[in-house]
Amino acid sequence: MTFFGSAKAQELTVLVSNWAPYNFVKNDKIVGISTDLVKAALERANVKSQFLVYPFKRALYTVKQDPNVMMITVARVPERENMFRWIGPLHPRTVYLYKLKSRTDIQINSVEDIQKYKTSVLLGGSVEQFFKTQGFSEQADYFMTSTSTQLLKILFKGRADLIPGDPLDLAFQLRNMKHDFSELEHAYQLSDEGGYYMIANKNVSNELVYRIQAALDQLLAEGINYRIIDKYIQ
Repeated sequence: MTFFGSAKAQELTVLVSNWAPYNFVKNDKIVGISTDLVKAALERANVKSQFLVYPFKRALYTVKQDPNVMMITVARVPERENMFRWIGPLHPRTVYLYKLKSRTDIQINSVEDIQKYKTSVLLGGSVEQFFKTQGFSEQADYFMTSTSTQLLKILFKGRADLIPGDPLDLAFQLRNMKHDFSELEHAYQLSDEGGYYMIANKNVSNELVYRIQAALDQLLAEGINYRIIDKYIQ
């Protein structure tokens, strides 16, 4: 093991949006797949930290303004590339549009085909940004929802034909619903690039970024991410 840091540990505020199973509050504690992994990396890097739950868009704005603040579980997409420093990846990223398996009438062979159907997306998320870059317009081509749980409820109630989803996210949400993952089916793959990262202000010190990245790389090489995922997704 490599030892990091100095006698005086640095302090950092880490922002998370409420997105289970990656980051969420349980028994008044912020936990989750990303949260546990990053806490372990910061501890190994000898970086003192506090974790706070912020709305996603507000958290992105705060990181842009403050070099002492970072944020976790952010999709590394081209629209954000030059806005932040990137530490990771924490997890791979594969985003699909899902439909109900019973909806055999839904056929999507291209991005343009998506506009034939009602799609709900997460407010402020990477899929909303992707749709905007494709020239899609809110209300006409998609409508927004605030949580993954709401996306699933909307889909099962027939208020949306399609929803975007991360497989771990949906599998976790469905554990607490009267539905099974087998009722869903991929309708179209939107992305398998970029990964989910920790982001930092562009003026943060190189030394801090390198320390956290090195600690994270060690933990991933040791397989801690698989143990953490098993803890949350049976």
